[in-house]
Amino acid sequence: MFEEKHLWQTSFLWMRYLNYDCVHYEKDKNEVWLAHKKRQHVVIFKQGTFTTQELDFDKDRIVEHQKQIAEFLGYDIKRYDVYVLTDKSFNTVNFNVHEPRQVQFHSIHNVKALRNTTTHPIIKRKLGQKDSKSLKEYQKRVLNQNIVEKAMYRFTPITYAVVAINVLIWLIVTWFTPHHTDYEIINLGALAHFNVVHGEWYRLITSMFLHIEFQHLLLNMLSLFIFGKLVEAFIGPLKMLGTYILSGIIGNLISLALITTSLSLGASGAIFGLMGALIALMIISRRFDQKVILQMVIAVVVMASLTLLIQNVNVVAHLGGLLGGVLVVYSGYFFNQNRLYFYILLGISIVILTLICIKIFMTSDTNIYNQIIQREMHDGQYTEAKDMIKQTYQNGYADDVTYYLSGIIIATQDSKAEAMAEWERGLKYFPNSPTLNFHMAIANRSLGDDKQAKSYIQKAIKASPNNQEYQNLKKELDD
Repeated sequence: MFEEKHLWQTSFLWMRYLNYDCVHYEKDKNEVWLAHKKRQHVVIFKQGTFTTQELDFDKDRIVEHQKQIAEFLGYDIKRYDVYVLTDKSFNTVNFNVHEPRQVQFHSIHNVKALRNTTTHPIIKRKLGQKDSKSLKEYQKRVLNQNIVEKAMYRFTPITYAVVAINVLIWLIVTWFTPHHTDYEIINLGALAHFNVVHGEWYRLITSMFLHIEFQHLLLNMLSLFIFGKLVEAFIGPLKMLGTYILSGIIGNLISLALITTSLSLGASGAIFGLMGALIALMIISRRFDQKVILQMVIAVVVMASLTLLIQNVNVVAHLGGLLGGVLVVYSGYFFNQNRLYFYILLGISIVILTLICIKIFMTSDTNIYNQIIQREMHDGQYTEAKDMIKQTYQNGYADDVTYYLSGIIIATQDSKAEAMAEWERGLKYFPNSPTLNFHMAIANRSLGDDKQAKSYIQKAIKASPNNQEYQNLKKELDD
């Protein structure tokens, strides 16, 4: 036997998992209308016992008021399905209509038939389970017209999947991979200017899924859950994913153009892109009342403020992602509404992104591996620094400074002679290195070989003629 709760539970499940909206409710008839704009489909759920005349009137009401229904909804409807939850079966053939619109009646006389109203596995499973929620709770959710609250009820698989991927990667990194030094974090896929200009473009994406600190992960996933659900509910799963990825990439590109000496990781830039997308959607749709806009503004301000609690936060990537989200949504909007504006916006975006990429490659790249090695040496961690140098050699990112640092470590741990041998190996690859030639000059001078020292200092000055320190050493050797 059907209860009124079945009507509201089924309506809610269709709204949550199939993205229908409640567009009408008739209390006297115990009737709920759900509509899906993209499918141009209306589903009507009725619960109770109805006479043949009442059902025939419902059919005529639908058929004869097509124009009014379309005007009310703002779009045409191609198909109506009327599900009558009743203990008294009836012959549906007498009520079905195929022209000008298809109207199909369905006699639902038990829970099994109710489950067969859809092929969605989650809906079918939930309709067959005992449920602790009350009729009033389902009714409140179905009739709720608050855009934000309705969006939060939606089933948003892409948001759940992205959150799960981030958490899974964090667990793998935390439990199974070394991640305590910046060097190890870069090896995991963090974003660094030096690596990107050397062809590792994949870091524009991998860095978006990488978190080290639990606090960072928790804050980002909370923000992603909220703003991801909202954006996915408004524009759909694939568009939400595209907005998320593109915003993160744009934020990372802008960050690389302006910050070249540090590494970056985390989903914050992409999440700010979702915030930017929401701002653009609020402006475009004009369906948000003052209460909803205030809720959204407060949420954005709170989340943006909380990110400042994270150490070494990349504000540039955040702002770049925010801009990226606005840009992506407006591009999609103009593509559907005004192709001229779309092509203008696309052209401007391509020009700006091209200039950003030129800026990235024109900016002198600082070997971030040498920076990390120097920090380890400064902290007295010579063994760790030596291992990092070995990895830098193996990865092909060593330069003359790397050989210089290696020689310093060798001199500290072994002998000056072995340090000089290391610098000489470096000079085979970088014969014009002012750093290596200068320190070879100093080393030879300390051994009393002024002739060899003069030879090295002349090479250093030739490579860097304005270096006063080199000039002073040459003067001392000449005297």
